[in-house]
Amino acid sequence: MRSIRTKLTGMIALTIIVPVILATVISFWYVKDRERERGLELTDWSLERGTLQIERYISDLSRLPTSLYANRDVLDILEYGPGLSLEQTELEVRRALLGMYLSREDVAQIQLLMLEDMDSFAAYKMKVSPRSKKQPSAIQQQLLKYEESRVLLEASHPLVPYHDFGPIVSAEEVVTLHFRLDKIETDKPLAILSIDIPEDVFVGQLASLQNNPEESLWFIGGNNQVFAKLGDEDIPDTVAAKSMSVDGKHHRIIKSFEFENQTFYVGKSIPDRLLIEPASRTSFIIFVVGMVSLVLALIGATYASMRLTTPIKTLTSNIWRIEQGDMTVSFDSLGNDEFGVLGRQFKRMIERIDDLIQREYRLALENRTNELRALQAQTNPHFLFNALQSIGTLALKGDGKTVYRLITQLSSMMRYTMHPDESMVTLKREVEHLNSYVRLQQVRFPDQFDVEVDVPDALLDLIVPKMILQPLAENFFKHGFERDGATAANRFCLNIRQTGADLIIRCENSGRAISDFELNALQQRIERSTGPIHGAEGTGLKNIRDRLMLNYNREAEFMLATPETGGFRIVMRFPAVKEAGAS
Repeated sequence: MRSIRTKLTGMIALTIIVPVILATVISFWYVKDRERERGLELTDWSLERGTLQIERYISDLSRLPTSLYANRDVLDILEYGPGLSLEQTELEVRRALLGMYLSREDVAQIQLLMLEDMDSFAAYKMKVSPRSKKQPSAIQQQLLKYEESRVLLEASHPLVPYHDFGPIVSAEEVVTLHFRLDKIETDKPLAILSIDIPEDVFVGQLASLQNNPEESLWFIGGNNQVFAKLGDEDIPDTVAAKSMSVDGKHHRIIKSFEFENQTFYVGKSIPDRLLIEPASRTSFIIFVVGMVSLVLALIGATYASMRLTTPIKTLTSNIWRIEQGDMTVSFDSLGNDEFGVLGRQFKRMIERIDDLIQREYRLALENRTNELRALQAQTNPHFLFNALQSIGTLALKGDGKTVYRLITQLSSMMRYTMHPDESMVTLKREVEHLNSYVRLQQVRFPDQFDVEVDVPDALLDLIVPKMILQPLAENFFKHGFERDGATAANRFCLNIRQTGADLIIRCENSGRAISDFELNALQQRIERSTGPIHGAEGTGLKNIRDRLMLNYNREAEFMLATPETGGFRIVMRFPAVKEAGAS
């Protein structure tokens, strides 16, 4: 049972814990949605600006080849061929290509492929290659067939020099911008200018849009060609399906732009956990503040409850002692408040109760003694009548020695029952009284029954109610004994054992099988709490049960049963109490 102190402390704790938990949960769910919406709005805005930045960069990069249109000498070479001075033509082209290469720091390599004679020049690592013959690559051939635009952006691929400049200094991924130079008047293709841009340039632009390493970004084409990627998450197959989507615990925002009739996409994937992280921090702060408040409140509640419950605990301990029979009060005063008034009233009440108990105890003790005497008075005449009848029968037969032995056994039994004030005896005396009765019956019915009494010596010092074993044997001879039967047919067994704090007496005897209806009826007649039992059957058993109930009340059990082998079984269970001074 929980004390008032525990309940008071728990109540105060609940009044703080419940609001704190509710505030934490409600604030988390409310702030979580707000922070998610806010985070997605900021991401959408920053991705819009980042997409515009990449678009401007590609657009600015695509204007680089237009410088060749401003160089009339190079344009004539592309349109009419090298002319008379091949050396001068090659020098002019190499000078223009080197100037274009040096004009931007983000260019890794440039190739100029003149379509007239398939002459190729390349600039790489501050060097320009001499003229060589090259065939257009697959994507360059695709550009020649592409009518909608003169610009084609090739996805990220390893850097491969267009000419033999020696070994590559460092392997890197590049994105190539292929630009077709057409004759202005007729749109006749004259050359293809390919510009390799390090992939890291686009990765750096994506990195400017990344707020957390767990975010993933990508820059791809309409057919999912990857130009740059940042992060570990895979690029979705249908990236262009929606501008904003949710996949599991990730949010994706995708922006697109058009350049030279080509569609490009810039996408970003954000874990939902990052979006609601501010809400989690806010909820954690609320929770920590609530827990600190809880600790302070528990300290205050414990102190207050101790001041309030100490008088109550004092009264409780005194009540417990009084329940054990100690009618003394252990405190002088509980103070001057309401508890003090209660304490003084309690002391006066206990004093009056003690006086009443002293007067009523003697009266109750006398009533109990009278009840025990009445129960024994019902048993003694019944047994005496049977014994005298047996002695009279043998006297008529002239067997003087047998009559003498019977009278001796009877006198021993009568001495045992001569003291009606003696209600409790040792188990040893009770067993001896049973044996005297059995010997008396053995003289009456020699070799006609079998008796087995099993009692451990360790139990002989236990205190039991007087006259509870002999009536069991008497009940056997009255209802279960067959005078014309064999010894094996007349059997009486008594077994006594201690189980835990209880003493169990099990008695079985032979006889006819009793139906469940008869057994229940007999049990009900025996258990009647008031009034004598009608008829002779069950008188001895009722006396035994009444003795048990009178001495042990609810702690005793008296049960009847019919074994499977037939006959009758009686089981008694009551507390095992040792004789005073016995070890």
